[in-house]
Amino acid sequence: MNNNSFLISFEWLPREHGDIWERATFAELKIVIDGQVVTEVDDLMAKTVRDRVRVSIYHFALWLVANWWRLRWETQAPSSAWKMSHKVGGAGGGYAWPDLTFCSDGDTILASVRPTSGWAGDPVRYLRTLDLFVSAEEFEREVDAFVAAVLERLSVQSFRENPLSALWGELDSERRDPTLIVRRKREAILGYDPDEAPDGLIESLRSFDAIAGLAAVEEVASAGRSKVLEYLEMLTVEAKAKSLPTEIPDGDVLRQHIRMMDTQQLPWQRAEQAARMARKQWRLEPGPLPNTRFSELLAVPVEALAEQTTGILPLPIAAGYRINDNTSRINVFLNKRQPTGRRFDLARLLADHFYADFTDRLLPATAAITSRQKFQRAFAQELLCPFDELIGFIDNDQPNEDLIENAAAYFGVSPLLVKTTLVNKGLMARDALGA
Repeated sequence: MNNNSFLISFEWLPREHGDIWERATFAELKIVIDGQVVTEVDDLMAKTVRDRVRVSIYHFALWLVANWWRLRWETQAPSSAWKMSHKVGGAGGGYAWPDLTFCSDGDTILASVRPTSGWAGDPVRYLRTLDLFVSAEEFEREVDAFVAAVLERLSVQSFRENPLSALWGELDSERRDPTLIVRRKREAILGYDPDEAPDGLIESLRSFDAIAGLAAVEEVASAGRSKVLEYLEMLTVEAKAKSLPTEIPDGDVLRQHIRMMDTQQLPWQRAEQAARMARKQWRLEPGPLPNTRFSELLAVPVEALAEQTTGILPLPIAAGYRINDNTSRINVFLNKRQPTGRRFDLARLLADHFYADFTDRLLPATAAITSRQKFQRAFAQELLCPFDELIGFIDNDQPNEDLIENAAAYFGVSPLLVKTTLVNKGLMARDALGA
């Protein structure tokens, strides 16, 4: 991710209709992400293609400020409330906004834009199909600069007192208060607007911070949402009681090297490097990592990686538990029935031990789409099924289901993992994951 890869620019235009704030902020808006113009439109009336759209940017600024905490911290969720907070169309005002969605993983913001149809009397049709990443820091910086410019325009136009200014003042105060930052972040992670989460829920989460670690609690919250307290209770009692000890060879050395990696890289890029580093440090042979070698490596019973028919909890989360400050020991709770799932979760927990700050005593492996979970999955994928070796095994630029099944069996992973790897590397279409 490069600096200045997210730019919101505009040029003021005269406007005779709308309320006073709308007229004062009518402009041609251009959004560029990683050098790609998001706002490219086909003007259906003028019959021209241009890179700017004519809107009141007051509405856009107000939407960004009102949803700032959720845009910054909330991962994707299948709800209409999520769409209103993350799709730019929620800015409203009667304008034809781009089909642009911002989705956070905590460290980066994925900006996804899709073409629009131009139906129903829309004056323009958006043209681009893009999925681009912006660092969270740059997203904050550009939103701040954009809102400041809109407020300056309103002030110059003698509209210093306005709803945007009041809302921005509240947000600015919240972002300066360490206690409120934690509360607002957790509300957003859970899918709530500011002050909408039940006080009891937020206080209950705080009670787990000392046991599990602040960041670990937030990871479970991202995955659990309404079930977060149930999951945390189970993780810190029943699951912990069922956990098994492991010994991680050269754990301190690997952790130090991995945490020194370039944080400007995307999480899965760092994770792949980390997994290759681990394989080299542990002198693993090329090819599959058999259960016997995996269990020997970590000093866990080989039976722990076999199919399980008992002892499974109603909990969709695997977990690691740090033992004091030891960098080479964690206990692990594996909750999948199938061997491929148990192997994958064990590798994810190793990754999280290398990745997470030591203030976290709990290491959750969840289904949430956070940067931490992305790191875990990419590390496990490369550790168990190294990409170069996968490509060598398949040896086909159009792999079919049989080849994928054979590769999965050879590496001891699920067919979905093989498909996901091929899709992420651009060797299969993304719709293959739905097949």
